[in-house]
Amino acid sequence: MLPKRLRRRLRQIDRERRRPNPTREMSRGPAPQQSTRRARESAAEAEAAGPRPVTPPSGPLEELVPGEVIECDQGSYWLVARPAREMLPHGAEILARFERLIGPPGDEAGDLAARLRGTRPAELALLDTETGGLSAAPVFLVGMIVWESDAADQAVALQMFARDYAEERAVLAEAARLLRDRRVLMTYNGRSFDLPMMRERMIYHGLGECPEPPTHLDLLHETRARFRGVWEDCRLQTLEMHLCGRARLGDIDGADIPDAWHEFVGSGDAGRMAQVLEHNRLDLITMLEVLPHLCDRGTER
Repeated sequence: MLPKRLRRRLRQIDRERRRPNPTREMSRGPAPQQSTRRARESAAEAEAAGPRPVTPPSGPLEELVPGEVIECDQGSYWLVARPAREMLPHGAEILARFERLIGPPGDEAGDLAARLRGTRPAELALLDTETGGLSAAPVFLVGMIVWESDAADQAVALQMFARDYAEERAVLAEAARLLRDRRVLMTYNGRSFDLPMMRERMIYHGLGECPEPPTHLDLLHETRARFRGVWEDCRLQTLEMHLCGRARLGDIDGADIPDAWHEFVGSGDAGRMAQVLEHNRLDLITMLEVLPHLCDRGTER
């Protein structure tokens, strides 16, 4: 269960959320009415044109990445929380498709679909981390989608962000608490990257073992089995383009993320951190959005 304070905050966000910004929505993905084929063509055109240079605004974290300070037993961290259905214009549709996937067990066509069937939303967590480098580097951002109940449309996106090196301990402790009661974990390359990094850093901070749900669905493995040799690569953003029909505009390159965080710790300017949290946010929702495609053996390539 989420803390009462966080549940109250999410209800407040739900009541006070503003109407969507049409300009911003256009950069996030096609409207549900668009055909999948046309959406893929639009994404391919954007990809071929190359990334548009985007100069991030300058400013403090509070202005550019609205959230709140959370105090816990292991320290404090910055929390950005929002209902998952608001993460894309068609977020509610994504959650409705997810709800159909996890229905009662039946005669599923593939292993991934069979492993999802019968899962209660409250048993599941999606996880994506951002780090300050490779081995022995801090895990400064843990993004998760979790459910506080078994209502599929009540998914909550939580981004736990360390504003400096000392706050990594609290971020990891809270992520571990959220993982502890889950039965199914979903990641993209989490088996080789996210979980090993969290294990290493939790040991470093004396937090004990990293909780690992019994079932781990690493979608990178499923993607490689289906599309290796068919697509140019199996990066998550390649799935996003081919299966979701969405190309990211102004996204920060993954290789630049460690330096962006170290610079933020030194300067306090959150311009590039806003890009990092947006990158992490889209990674989370894309995992949920591609599930129906990966569970369907007949997915168009």
